[in-house]
Amino acid sequence: MISPRYQWDFPAVANEGAAKEIAETFGVSDLVAKILVNRGYDTVESANAFLRPGMDALYDPFLLHDMDVAIDRIMTAIDNGEKIVVYGDYDVDGITSTAILTWALELMGADVSYYVPNRFNDGYGPNMAQYQRLASEGMQLLITVDNGVSGREEVNWLMANGVDVIVTDHHELPEQLPDAVAVVHPRHPEGNYPFGGLSGAGVAFKVASALLEEPADEVMDLAALGAVADVMELVDENRAIVAMGLANLKEDPRPGLAALLEVAGTAQADIDSMTIGFTIGPRLNALGRMADATDGVRLLLSDDPEEASELAKRIDKLNRERQDLVASISEEALAQAATLAADPVLVVAGSGWHEGVLGIVASKLVEATGKPAIVLNDEDGQMKGSGRSVAAFDLFAALDGHRDLLTAFGGHASAAGMTIPTANLQAVRDVLREEAANQQLAEAGLPEIRIAAEVTAKDFNRQNYEQLQVLAPFGEGNPEPLFAVNLAGVQNVKTMSEGKHLRFTAETAAGTLPVVAFGRGPLAEDLAGRFESIRIVGTMSENSFRGDVSYQMMLTDIEAKGSSLLDWRTTRLTTQTFANPATYIFFNKKHYEQLAPTIKAPAEALYWEDAFNRTSVGTMAFVDVPEDMSQLADLLKFVPAGRLAPIFYAKTPAYLQKVPSKADFAKVYKFARSFQDIALRTQYDAVLAHLGMERSMLTLILQVFLDAKFVTIVDGVLNAVPEPAPMALEETASYQQFLARRQLEEQLIYSSTSELESLLTNLSKQES
Repeated sequence: MISPRYQWDFPAVANEGAAKEIAETFGVSDLVAKILVNRGYDTVESANAFLRPGMDALYDPFLLHDMDVAIDRIMTAIDNGEKIVVYGDYDVDGITSTAILTWALELMGADVSYYVPNRFNDGYGPNMAQYQRLASEGMQLLITVDNGVSGREEVNWLMANGVDVIVTDHHELPEQLPDAVAVVHPRHPEGNYPFGGLSGAGVAFKVASALLEEPADEVMDLAALGAVADVMELVDENRAIVAMGLANLKEDPRPGLAALLEVAGTAQADIDSMTIGFTIGPRLNALGRMADATDGVRLLLSDDPEEASELAKRIDKLNRERQDLVASISEEALAQAATLAADPVLVVAGSGWHEGVLGIVASKLVEATGKPAIVLNDEDGQMKGSGRSVAAFDLFAALDGHRDLLTAFGGHASAAGMTIPTANLQAVRDVLREEAANQQLAEAGLPEIRIAAEVTAKDFNRQNYEQLQVLAPFGEGNPEPLFAVNLAGVQNVKTMSEGKHLRFTAETAAGTLPVVAFGRGPLAEDLAGRFESIRIVGTMSENSFRGDVSYQMMLTDIEAKGSSLLDWRTTRLTTQTFANPATYIFFNKKHYEQLAPTIKAPAEALYWEDAFNRTSVGTMAFVDVPEDMSQLADLLKFVPAGRLAPIFYAKTPAYLQKVPSKADFAKVYKFARSFQDIALRTQYDAVLAHLGMERSMLTLILQVFLDAKFVTIVDGVLNAVPEPAPMALEETASYQQFLARRQLEEQLIYSSTSELESLLTNLSKQES
């Protein structure tokens, strides 16, 4: 069985009539029209605004609270030659915000410089020491971008000391705002801006547009970067910004981004929102995580291709180092998480873990385990790190009431940063266990994904793919449509990137479908088996290779019912037999006692009766043959397993043994009548030679004769009974057991894989 990571929702079309009207009006497919309606674009007007984002979708920047005040103060500073500093942040949104406003102010002739705080020296957001330094160097006007709204104390100090401050931000608003000259925020409590979901770069773009008295389309690409990288919802004004920004980036990228795309190996023609999310964004973020994000602003503002190339190479190198760090720390963190399997919220800690990547590692733990995770670096008695959560658990609320255990703490429901005294680590784990219970995390169930439609392999074609692109750009709030496909099986399962990723061919009733699954390499072993049913969910993707264009699924989720079957049957037991991680079940007690000590973790050995103490196992391997089919059936019914791996070793298979004929029985009985006191312990081989019979057959015949009371064996001495009572030998218990064993082995050992699969499936469904 392969369990899905998500709850799959197949919503019905909310309004069939609206879908039909939209399909006819805009010439889109019925499928696209239905997706639009189910996403709330159920009128011609709303669908038109969504499908045709442009300049007319941009709101007047002066609708933002305090924008008029901010522009007046900036123009005064420009006219008077005042020294202006743009104070940004070290992530992509902060870097692009800084570049946008610096560009606009330079264009207006301002005396402007910028400062991007250092993650390790300055921390996030307003920093009093840096504010004071900048003031001492002659700063007269400070403009914050992508930060500042929470810096009431720091901003108020500047205002009290003769430095004016304009705050531009998009983060959560505190109860008390800074007493700045202006606070430009799309969700300002005294404002009435039509769209509250702008990124920090989006707000900076609006300020730049207000300064220029027209949309600042030259920096639309940077506003798009900030929106996508900061995972803002790509709806309303954000959709227009990102659509137009991507078009600009694709048509004529600025030198810095062109250089960054070149070192990443991304063709200009392939640029889309995913390019930001997976190519540009991580590289720019690596600066803030590993070094100083100031180089990111320099890159974005550079007009010199040579300078841009050098900066891009440096940034790409830092990103590779970041990737290596994430990989090594993630491996250690996952290993530690495995020892904390009982904890509903994972808190892992290590020494020498680079603090700049701990948030990424925490995200990987969440992805791998489905649990909220905190990753900490232990240094000098303090643990500093980041946490990431799942939709069902408010991480900020869980720790906010326990600040007495923390040195520093901040964040929101899904992500947080913190410093914890090393001595308090277990106390924090205990608190989170309690909070998980209070928030009923265990009962939350799987996060939900919406499936656009159930389709077949044939639907993955050029026409449908191109139709779906009218819904782009995709991202938060406007995800790529997901499609479900029922499979008959899978083939050509292969891993990529040292086992990290996976690709396979999905077999369906309507043909085959190539599937790529990033981060799902461990599924390869699972998919090697067979299942009762398999369903996959994913997006439609175009793949171009050497001029050939094909269409494939990018896997989001998979569900396989029934245990997968790994056919490990063998005629020999060696150390290699037990090399794979599995729970090895023994039906033969002697085999168990002999071999169990040789099986080492992560594998384990269990006698079959003890297996019923387990609620489930990953891979259940049946080492030898059960006494009867009921033993096997009970295990299949009461001990759920992700995979079944039959070995079914038999030292002397009854199935390969000749069934004794009447002549064979007569020959042995005649021999027993002809001699007295035959000492089997010393003469057995001589008897076999005399009779010209295999050992297994003679042993069976003698056991049948004992059951029928045709012979006696006392202390190893054989004698015939002179006048035995008549009895049908085939009715004796020994003979019947022999036949039953032959049939059992035929079904378990000598069947085909498909026959065995069917047998085990039926056994698991039998009523007790």
